[in-house]
Amino acid sequence: MSLRTKFFEWISRGDPGDPNELVEVARVRIGRGPLTVAELCSAGFHATGDETFNIVTNTSSDYRVLVPRVEADRAMEHLKGIL
Repeated sequence: MSLRTKFFEWISRGDPGDPNELVEVARVRIGRGPLTVAELCSAGFHATGDETFNIVTNTSSDYRVLVPRVEADRAMEHLKGIL
């Protein structure tokens, strides 16, 4: 294996990972988060959400919208229409 091949292998993204791993598709204000998750669930996605904690202001201010990796691209396209 050449040095160039090893270098490209080293900087590549590698294995795409577990298709059921939850990935963040959006970060919205905390009041909008549960509504966004409900909209994705009603559209057929397996969405969940999680509050984020801001250590500077010591409050929960944002909401992370999570979907399985296999549904992430479709979920982001769907979110463009509702956010």
